[in-house]
Amino acid sequence: MRVLQEQDREEILSYVKKEPEMNLFFIGDIENFGVESETVNIYLHEERDRWDFLILRFHRYFLLYSRYEDYNAQEAISFFRRQQPDCISGKTVLLKRIAAAFPQWTIQSTYMSRCDHVEGCFSAPEGLTVRRLEPGDAAQAVELLSDIEEFSRTFKKEEREEQKRRMEEEMARGGKAAMGGFLEGRLVTIASTSAENSESAMVVGVATAETCRGRGYASAVVSALCRDCFGRGKKYLCLFYDNPVAGKIYNRAGFQELGEYGMLR
Repeated sequence: MRVLQEQDREEILSYVKKEPEMNLFFIGDIENFGVESETVNIYLHEERDRWDFLILRFHRYFLLYSRYEDYNAQEAISFFRRQQPDCISGKTVLLKRIAAAFPQWTIQSTYMSRCDHVEGCFSAPEGLTVRRLEPGDAAQAVELLSDIEEFSRTFKKEEREEQKRRMEEEMARGGKAAMGGFLEGRLVTIASTSAENSESAMVVGVATAETCRGRGYASAVVSALCRDCFGRGKKYLCLFYDNPVAGKIYNRAGFQELGEYGMLR
């Protein structure tokens, strides 16, 4: 395994942009944090006269990508065992080849979708104020997400301060935008971007407080977030989902399914 350097940036981007949607996090992290920093490192395994696979480290989260389904999975397994990651993400077909080596984890597979323009426009329901979130809203955002079961593994209550700091940092650096819906000043629904880069962004963290669901709040913030992104010059947006009900909302907004993306944790 070789640690790549800033001089390798263009070759890295050329490799991952064969599937830009699946590598949006990869591209966004490089643009926002560079190829080598305290936050990000990129590792390359070469064999058979090719770049066999790449691994990107973001804090203790890792991204795996290869153009080849027959990549050297054993080499990747050996690397991850040395690193002790909190999570490994990537195309589901790639993760399946290493999953058996980590029996304590399971693959959480989702559907990756892409949107090139907003087809639906969901106005804010009466009483809901929708606006773009600022770094000062990070505490409310983390509190909302950590109280929702679907996000509790990522936004752990005991790690709220660290999650708040990371979110503030991403917002300040331009790597994250978020739209929130407020009822009487309380944040009750949110939709965010991650891995923003010069051409695209990933829509993530779509959530609504349990007592406020079924009112169209999530549709309103997702629609507002998409309009904001395209208004800032993004050429396309991506998101992943595993909830068929949510999938129908995203399809109406203009997202089309591309394939499966997973997290091994």
